[in-house]
Amino acid sequence: MKRQQTIPYGKVLAYIAVIIAMAVLSGYVWALGRTAHMIATIPVIIFCIFRLIKLYRVVIDRLMFVFKAVQNDDYSFRFTENPNITRHALINQSLNRIKDVMDNAKTQMREKEKYFELIMECANIGIITIMENGIVAQTNSKVLNIVGMERLNHIDQLNALSPELCEVLRNIRPEEQRTAHFANEMGEQNLVLSCSAMTFDGKELRVISVGNIHDELDRKEAESWEKLTRILTHEIMNSLAPVTSISHTLLSSSGDAETMRQGLETIHSTSDRLLRFVDSFRAVTRIPTPQKAPFYLSELVAEALALTQHDNIKVDVNIVPEETMLYADRALMSQVMVNLLKNATEALSEQEAVADRIITIHSSIDSEERIQIEVTNNGAAIPDEVAEDIFTPFFTTKTDGSGIGLAVSRQILRLHGGSLRLKHNCDSRVTFAIVME
Repeated sequence: MKRQQTIPYGKVLAYIAVIIAMAVLSGYVWALGRTAHMIATIPVIIFCIFRLIKLYRVVIDRLMFVFKAVQNDDYSFRFTENPNITRHALINQSLNRIKDVMDNAKTQMREKEKYFELIMECANIGIITIMENGIVAQTNSKVLNIVGMERLNHIDQLNALSPELCEVLRNIRPEEQRTAHFANEMGEQNLVLSCSAMTFDGKELRVISVGNIHDELDRKEAESWEKLTRILTHEIMNSLAPVTSISHTLLSSSGDAETMRQGLETIHSTSDRLLRFVDSFRAVTRIPTPQKAPFYLSELVAEALALTQHDNIKVDVNIVPEETMLYADRALMSQVMVNLLKNATEALSEQEAVADRIITIHSSIDSEERIQIEVTNNGAAIPDEVAEDIFTPFFTTKTDGSGIGLAVSRQILRLHGGSLRLKHNCDSRVTFAIVME
């Protein structure tokens, strides 16, 4: 015969009722002052409590078993839910449901971890997560490929490879960017590291991205050479095509003097344009070695302003501090400043809708003791398709432009250990920024 009752609720209620009744009786006897009679109720209460504990000892033991199993990350257990076998089928069913919910939550968490690991692996940059004690919580294959290791558990493992890299990983702080250098069998590695902070599972973690500067530079260099080759091919073909055509016409002509003269003039003008192009190419590839000397930035700006035409354009100069000095080649830096001012002036000259045409020259010294010089005009933004090529040699949108001004200026800054970039590009604010070490 099947057991219909999974837990003896009648006995439980009876024991509870007896305990309550004995407690009320004890209180009544105590109020009457008959303490001797109250002693008779104590064994009854103890007996009932003992029976309740005995009834639920199995339940308590199973709850403790569940807690220990969860702490040990073991979800393989399962209690029988057959009422023919156990008097606690309902409790077992509830415990199994709790186990299933927690097991599903654990599975979902593992799936999320795999999902985030997959995202890390798909990233084009190395990512490493470090605890405060230096233990590596997680890393992707890009980092392992860079350092040449199969597994990385602690940043101290990198000390033998590069003490500099180990020190940077140990001390880099959130929102900070640092560089590190080391050499291995793959050659010299120049890394740039950026750090962010997060809290996970009650632990403070630093998420650090690691990129190889050479990879990015190689990619940019390949793109630049591709663009340069395309421009050179276009320019040379445009020059040689009419020369070839006219030469063929002259050779097949009957010797008409006027035709001969026009053809020779065309050949001469085309050849002259090609020679000017070659001279521009020399200007890009043969920048002299900088002869550095100290001079005031204010003097450089004043000299560049004197060499550029900026009629009907207001120029604001703000040098902070006023006695800022550069240690550079003054002639080359003057060429850079003149190029930037000339471009800003020409950009504003094309903007008839701008009422107040303003060029702002601002300089400051950042926290790393680098001099930053910004040349800004309030004209229209440079179109995106043009902005990505403005530093490519011989790229120009002007009919009479050579397209070498910005390319030469950037090369001059690189020879000085500095940089030149388009910092802001929006309507009413186009800024080129110079950074000098």
